This record gives sequence, C-alpha cells and structure tokens, in this order.
Amino acid sequence: MEFQVTAYSYDAAAQRLHFTASGHRNGMRFTVATHVRCLKDPVTPQNAHLVALVALTEIFKRPSASGR
Repeated sequence: MEFQVTAYSYDAAAQRLHFTASGHRNGMRFTVATHVRCLKDPVTPQNAHLVALVALTEIFKRPSASGR
C-alpha cells in the first residue's frame, strides 16, 4: 500500500487527529478522510504518517460492502 497524508489537524480538546490520505492499494486508487484518537499531538508529519498508516491498516482489514 502506497499512500500520502494530504492534510491533517489535531484537536487537543477531543484528542483526535483528523486526516485525509490518498494512495494506491491492490491496483486501486483510494482517498480516505477520517479521524483517530491520539493521546498526544503528532508533532511532525512523519508521526502523522505513522498514525495514518495504523488507521488505514485497520480500515483495510474490514470487509467491504462488495465482500473484498
């Protein structure tokens, strides 16, 4: 899976990282906009990328509506 975090922001009060990521997986292009709970601010873009990687891995583990 190749992806790039295109935008992110951290809401300290709600402890939520909101991010948008685009990339390729299994020959398909995807764009995901979601939020995840973080206990501290991901200070660098690399930290935001790692949080997004974990979140995307969890998202793609779920079965899709098409069964794939």
